[in-house]
Amino acid sequence: MRGYLFAIAAAGALMLAPQLAPRVSAGEGPTTPAPAQEMIKWDLAHLNQDPLKLVSATPDPQRGIVRFVLEFTRAPMPTELYDWEKVGGPAVFRFLDADGVALRTVKPQLDGELVPKQGARMRLLLRMPDERILAATRTVVAD
Repeated sequence: MRGYLFAIAAAGALMLAPQLAPRVSAGEGPTTPAPAQEMIKWDLAHLNQDPLKLVSATPDPQRGIVRFVLEFTRAPMPTELYDWEKVGGPAVFRFLDADGVALRTVKPQLDGELVPKQGARMRLLLRMPDERILAATRTVVAD
């Protein structure tokens, strides 16, 4: 069953990868991503697990961030809120190289107020690491 869920998550992440991979420098038009950027896979399955639902993921290349909008499918339990306080939010993002080694772990910033009830939405801002880390990254995992 876990392999099946991983396959679904991987397929979903691959569909999202083209939206997240391209970057544009200030004052430039869209460019073709470098080969390393084309190979980045996004595993965002954790953002679609109860009590969360991924609503959107929007890159902002000029600021070097990705905005994630999440919605609560139910009110989070106090233990979930406590766990999130310990790690700084509902997820951290791990940038992995071709061998699966974590090059960088980034805690996203909560943009707005966390309202812990069903149907409420929150926005996470993920600051992308420097170009050296991105060049070596093959997978980004929301954990």
